Amino acid sequence: MAIATALPRTMSRPFWQRAGFRRGLTGWLFAAPILIYFTIFVFGPILASLVMMFFEWNGFGPITGAKWVGLQNVTELFRDEKFLGSFRNTFLYAVVVVVSGVVFGLLLALVLNGVNRFIGLVRATYYLPVMLPITAMSLLWGLMYQQRYGLFNQLLSAVDLPPVAWLINPNVALLSICLMVVWKGLGWYMVIFMAGLKAIPEDFYEAARVDGATGWQQFWNITLPLLRPTLLFVLVVTIIGSLQVFSPIFIMTQGGPANATNVVVYWVYITAFQFLRFGYATAMAMFLFVVIMVITAIQLRLFREGGLTSYY
Repeated sequence: MAIATALPRTMSRPFWQRAGFRRGLTGWLFAAPILIYFTIFVFGPILASLVMMFFEWNGFGPITGAKWVGLQNVTELFRDEKFLGSFRNTFLYAVVVVVSGVVFGLLLALVLNGVNRFIGLVRATYYLPVMLPITAMSLLWGLMYQQRYGLFNQLLSAVDLPPVAWLINPNVALLSICLMVVWKGLGWYMVIFMAGLKAIPEDFYEAARVDGATGWQQFWNITLPLLRPTLLFVLVVTIIGSLQVFSPIFIMTQGGPANATNVVVYWVYITAFQFLRFGYATAMAMFLFVVIMVITAIQLRLFREGGLTSYY
């Protein structure tokens, strides 16, 4: 009888006095700061960009004076040779940086994984460039790439090799920037891959050695499959970052020579703040956003649990 009378009494309370509501309210209050931040600085700008890409606005007049152009900005993307060229450069940059970083970072991690003495000093040495600002490194490497008095050409002349127009030759400029970026991020790749290697149980390798597996067979059948979560994280993060490259281009080449290093984000910046076409620049940015989202979804699909089993 007491239970029967207690139930209606509990349900008759106002919802704000119930324990479940209070627990939920506490959780929402703790989450409120980050939700407000994302709403104002992440989701808000994304929604504003979705709207702005259908207008033409110079950035100075009132936003109410923006001209409606519909899908004109979107269709113009596929006729704009400058944008298409910048997209090709961005894709080439991403391929070179990601492949080189993953391959050399993994090789370095495999080599250092077996080192026990002074490993902390070695890792700190390789990781030091990661902590240095990209702007400072871009300025420094720009000086080292200087054609007449730069360090690299001085070293080439010391061994009787001709100088290289690192940032002046259109065929070399983008690869020169890739070299700097890979050098700077090599320590990050190494640390992430070493953490993944340390998580692999040694028992698997001992069993493989007992069965007579070679080093390559151990790497291909044990190391690489078990590094799949680490590899997924590295690929997703580095591809997203590579497709949004801006600072090295802005500091070292400004998109030159002959648009050889003109990438999408730099061209968005030029279109918006020099040509004052904010609507068209927004359309470029949203196109890049969609490309990044699709590539990330494909990676998550391929690397999901069991998704690459057939490759291994």
